[in-house]
Amino acid sequence: MSPRHRLGEHPWLEPYASATNVPGGGSAAAVAGALGCALVGMTARLGGRKADREEGDRLGAVAAEADRLRFEFLVNERADAEAYERMVATTRAARAAGNDEMATRAAEAATVAATRVPLGTAELAARGLDLTLQLAGHGITRSASDQLTAVHLLLAALEGALATVAFNLPDLPDEAIRSQLGARHAELTAARGTGQEAAALLRPLIG
Repeated sequence: MSPRHRLGEHPWLEPYASATNVPGGGSAAAVAGALGCALVGMTARLGGRKADREEGDRLGAVAAEADRLRFEFLVNERADAEAYERMVATTRAARAAGNDEMATRAAEAATVAATRVPLGTAELAARGLDLTLQLAGHGITRSASDQLTAVHLLLAALEGALATVAFNLPDLPDEAIRSQLGARHAELTAARGTGQEAAALLRPLIG
């Protein structure tokens, strides 16, 4: 089937351009990651067609893991938007309720959830970047530009998710949770190096 028949107007993109906060950067980061993993899966399958059995099995494993990550990214696209909406709603309710303890706790829990979701997206992006590095090691020249595109999409997913987490962290009222999530945020920045390494392997293949 030709791309002309597969690709349409993408009406799902319109909400991202509307004058609302939802969906926002966290959801967009998840979409970028899903696209990156889709390209990883595609290039691994194409590479496996002309590979020997052992290499084909390794590429098949990369494709299968890319598919799993792609599904999880798409789950996080919706989850991020829903978590943000809950955070806004519970925060407003807590303000209206004054010193109501239950309302305050609900708002605090929603803020933590709105931070954990993009942190999960960053985790997925780091795993996706690991796959791009594995795939780049196979030296599949004919899909090098597709692989490099996947690297950049997953780096965008990582950066977008990390930025969302960083923005939310100061609002977390529980110091222990803030410290825990902040530490994981710092650890995940190392995935940038994985993407850079994969890109360095791919660029010479493009010319």
